[in-house]
Amino acid sequence: MIPAFLLPNEEGDPYSYVREIDRMSAAMSNGTFSPSDLFGFWPPAYQFICALISVFVGHSLLVAKVFSALCGVGLCVVVFFVAQKLTASRKLSLIAFSIIALSPLHAMYSSFSLTDVPNAFLVASSMLFVLKQRWLLAAGCIALACLMRVESWLIIPLLPGLQYLLQRKLSKPALFIALVGPAFWLFVSWAATGNAFEYFEVRSTYVAEAVAAHVRLNSFSAFRLGVDLLALMFSTGPAVILSCFLAAWLVIKRASRPHGLKSSWPIAVALSYFFSSLGFLVLAYVTNNQPDIWPRYGLILFALGLPILAWTIAVIKDRKPAKPILVTLVVLCLSQWCLQVRHAWHFVGEASQKRVVAGFLRDRFRENDGKKISCDDSTVRVLSGISASSFLDSSELPVASDLFVAALKENRVEYLVYERHPKARVEMFPGLADESIGDLFQLVWSTSPGAGDLELKVFFFAGGAPKPRG
Repeated sequence: MIPAFLLPNEEGDPYSYVREIDRMSAAMSNGTFSPSDLFGFWPPAYQFICALISVFVGHSLLVAKVFSALCGVGLCVVVFFVAQKLTASRKLSLIAFSIIALSPLHAMYSSFSLTDVPNAFLVASSMLFVLKQRWLLAAGCIALACLMRVESWLIIPLLPGLQYLLQRKLSKPALFIALVGPAFWLFVSWAATGNAFEYFEVRSTYVAEAVAAHVRLNSFSAFRLGVDLLALMFSTGPAVILSCFLAAWLVIKRASRPHGLKSSWPIAVALSYFFSSLGFLVLAYVTNNQPDIWPRYGLILFALGLPILAWTIAVIKDRKPAKPILVTLVVLCLSQWCLQVRHAWHFVGEASQKRVVAGFLRDRFRENDGKKISCDDSTVRVLSGISASSFLDSSELPVASDLFVAALKENRVEYLVYERHPKARVEMFPGLADESIGDLFQLVWSTSPGAGDLELKVFFFAGGAPKPRG
């Protein structure tokens, strides 16, 4: 909860979610809201819930961050109860709880306006209800998760499969409830566009454009595979992945014994959730439907795998070769935690630099004189408190150098915020990186040492006019 109030969003998707929340909230306030307003690039559950709350309390950005943080808190609690169900050990359950509660990456992404942690909370909750054999509640969680992230659709066939294996029967109401999520999303797509599968076409177009824009995504090179594998390991954790495969091997060995599988059904349920989620991600990746693997994609695997880690420790701790395995797991957990602390420290350093830029613009920019700021960084925009209408995105500007400068003059741009980025329009001026830019752009602020990998600069644009005092 603390980072939700102190940290700004990560750049990119979190602010896109907030814009969707603002759009839905405005429609609700105006009385014009309809099912078609739910359609967008992502399924609508997270945006709709936050928009509904924002209608009454305002502050959509804070509402989105706090809602995500509450789900992060809930996920820690669910991990504890799942681990307790698997191990019957309060000590090991508290260890699993502590690992996720003290995870810097989990804390960070719980504070961002993203669906990864809320979705993980719903999926993990459904797993807990399956372990308690509360099938209707498990199906309800999955239905809501399916309206939050499409990868949760894979869990739907898992529910009746698990129920049949455990009870030799199927709950038609539970299956119906789980199917409501995808069915409602298809209805929304049809109501908004006339095509029930429009979302998948939009998603396919986006992926095709992303692959076309980045040469490295056109093939599976060793470098690309290595980078994506490290990103997945960074968030999921090698200790969790190792313990899940070890647990799967132990369950397979038990299955060969009389009644072995029956006694292992709780861990089998947990493993089915973990490997279903992992399998979906791997399948999407190798088919290029998910060109990149970001660290946050492993957060759900981290949460689903921690109770399995606790179970693995419980099973092997009394065996003869247990000590080296336990030491290895502890070392891997500590290494993951140290790397995540380093990552979080860099993020905080970069965020502090963006706060300085936002404060600089807030102190020197006057909104009432009709001038604008060229800035692509959503964090700087939000932290500055300057109205969105005063900002100009570089994607709205022409690519040619002379036309770019002419567009800056035409739009009365006063300040230009430069952040090194492969697609940034300002890359056409090499001097912006080395500051040899003469009178066209005059440097007024640049990133201080210790800001991580961030390269952020603020230029006064006057087309040759004198640099302003102060």
